[in-house]
Amino acid sequence: MDKSQATNSRKAGTGKSAIGLVVIVLMIIVIIAAVAWALTQPGVLESVVTIVAIAAVVIVAIVVIAYIVMAIIAVPMYAYKGEQYQENVDYNLDDVKAVEGKDDKNEER
Repeated sequence: MDKSQATNSRKAGTGKSAIGLVVIVLMIIVIIAAVAWALTQPGVLESVVTIVAIAAVVIVAIVVIAYIVMAIIAVPMYAYKGEQYQENVDYNLDDVKAVEGKDDKNEER
């Protein structure tokens, strides 16, 4: 037993994970092959480009509509919420005190 390991630890096999990774790699290869085969068929590339273009336009439209709705909703919310501030408070820089043990450059003395 290696001395760098704790005495109460055990080593588990990674066979299931390795098989899972091999399956994932094989699926990626199959998907790439299927896409390559589909793109060699007449008319498929044009259909894919059309679908992607329509999906892009729809996504952009949804995002623009969402921003417009948020902007419209924000105005009445801002008007209803109002501003919050303190009254009868005087802030003066002369009241600020240095921290003990520190100078103006935040270095220890």
